[in-house]
Amino acid sequence: MHYSPQNEECPMALNPFKACVAPRPIGWISTVSRDGIDNLAPFSQFQNLSYDPPMVMIAINQGGDEPDHVHRKDTVNNIESTGCFVYNAVPYDLKEQMNITASGFAPEEDEFEKAGLHKAESVRVAAKRVSESPIQFECEYMQTIRIPGTMAGGKGTVDLIIGKVVEIHVADEIILPNGKLDYRKLRLIGRAGYWDYGVMEDTFAMKVPGVSAARMAAMEGRKPNEADLEKDKKENSL
Repeated sequence: MHYSPQNEECPMALNPFKACVAPRPIGWISTVSRDGIDNLAPFSQFQNLSYDPPMVMIAINQGGDEPDHVHRKDTVNNIESTGCFVYNAVPYDLKEQMNITASGFAPEEDEFEKAGLHKAESVRVAAKRVSESPIQFECEYMQTIRIPGTMAGGKGTVDLIIGKVVEIHVADEIILPNGKLDYRKLRLIGRAGYWDYGVMEDTFAMKVPGVSAARMAAMEGRKPNEADLEKDKKENSL
């Protein structure tokens, strides 16, 4: 099966596009308005961009209904007006609360309260953190890239938000003795297609062949040590 989404109808009963890019991490994004109203909403078009400095991106489609009631979402308005947001990780145990915050609440309503969640003050930004979430990134707003959809200003139009991570919070109980995160305890959920989600419970390690020990250390998330440098020195002398 193949088709062009530009000029052909999908021959399948359900469009497979989102289902083919899965699982997608869920960016549970908390913001605050200029009036001090806290907001919380999940977005599955979320990803990290770089590590030096660490940056993340959120792709946010328009809210409302076509053709006459399309609007930018509260999350976008809040980020651009206050200059910050927080990424909160979503473990399996918080799936129901996350789903509640996906509802289309009015700008003056507080999704933390609707979902029965507790707020934690951030260290560097005004937006609150989800206290129950085991991982949170405090982020400073960098820029918005507005990408037009098929219909100008329609639902397909995307506000691509880029933020710089300025503070990272990780719950002590999910840190293993070797310094890695305990994915089995975390049980992070990811978005698939349709109404489906997945749970990250099983992982496997696979190192890239032909990469220097120093570079391998950096890819693993640590600074190269003397043993790494000595190993590279020996291999380069062969």
